[in-house]
Amino acid sequence: MSAPGQSRGFLKGDPLQAIVAVIMAVMVTSVLNEASIWFAPSLLLISIAGMVLVYKTRKREERIYREGARQVNYQKLAAIDTNQMLPWLKDNLRGHDAIVESVFTHLHKSLQLARPGRTLGNFLLVGPTGTGKTFLSQLVAQGLYPESEVVLLAMNQFKQPGDVYTMIGPPPGMPGYEIGGRLTRPVLENPYRVVIFDEIEKAHHDLHDCLYDILDTASCREKSSGALVDFSACVFFATSNAGVEKLRTLAGEVGSTTSSVWLGRSRDALAETNKFDRAFLSRWDGVYLLDTLPPLHVAEVACLQLCRYWREYGIDVGYTAPELILEAVQRNQDFAEYGVRQLGRFIREQTEHAILDAKRRGSKKVNLYVGTDTGQLQVEVT
Repeated sequence: MSAPGQSRGFLKGDPLQAIVAVIMAVMVTSVLNEASIWFAPSLLLISIAGMVLVYKTRKREERIYREGARQVNYQKLAAIDTNQMLPWLKDNLRGHDAIVESVFTHLHKSLQLARPGRTLGNFLLVGPTGTGKTFLSQLVAQGLYPESEVVLLAMNQFKQPGDVYTMIGPPPGMPGYEIGGRLTRPVLENPYRVVIFDEIEKAHHDLHDCLYDILDTASCREKSSGALVDFSACVFFATSNAGVEKLRTLAGEVGSTTSSVWLGRSRDALAETNKFDRAFLSRWDGVYLLDTLPPLHVAEVACLQLCRYWREYGIDVGYTAPELILEAVQRNQDFAEYGVRQLGRFIREQTEHAILDAKRRGSKKVNLYVGTDTGQLQVEVT
């Protein structure tokens, strides 16, 4: 649908006229070519179905423009029960308790004070690969809005200036305008979202500029529909691998990585990497360093991944052999630069044959051991 005052071209602006013209042309051609008597009626029926589809799409665009975004219910936000959320987050993400507490405290306060013109929180998570940055964002989404799908945007796909339109929707007449922006359209349809900008340092700087008003005022007008998008019920996370060494050095100097002193100096450190402008960094409520985990926490993560992996097959793990976790930690040290993400592959390698054995027996709960003679994983049905 065109914005008010914008003229339409014959083909680009009014697809109904274009379809009618194509129908007429094809029908005339079929008559001239003495086609089968069933050809024209069949083509007409197919074209009518296409016209109905286009008509419904246009009506949907008109409704979006007329009504704008779904109204945010701030009483609903204030009523969200977060009592169990903090311990649940800590149970599922090990080794970053101070950061989890800081993010949770900010969100808990923002939910009670939610209002138009302000997002619920903007958090920049920096660290090596596989340290839990994206996982923390997804956990918050699961705990806060379990019925809403996460808006996950891989920013390595936004390297050109024109990709701004992919984010907020191409103007009417441009290819893809009918589906809207990858950021704006999901929030138009459901304003209760957690948005993740993954590896944000890889995006073009025009994308950073585009986010200024969104992070500042929690609003943006979608180019495609002209509708005003309300982000005041959204939580924004951005992950980055840039500036890790600078933040490590700073953490050694400052100590606490959740203090106001840390926030200011971490912004300065990241600005020196030439990946971010200071104006862009000032839009983030918190800058957090999620660094490589020590062996103890790696072992805890291994336990969590093992239980989660088996649960996907409907099997609960009652006991995990210490030797298995120790081997997982040692294996992680061999390729620590890839983070605990690699543990998932290791867990699958070590337990796939045991899962097959448990499924053959019809087991719903098992204990895991490492055989003293064979060194192989063994399953005990309980």
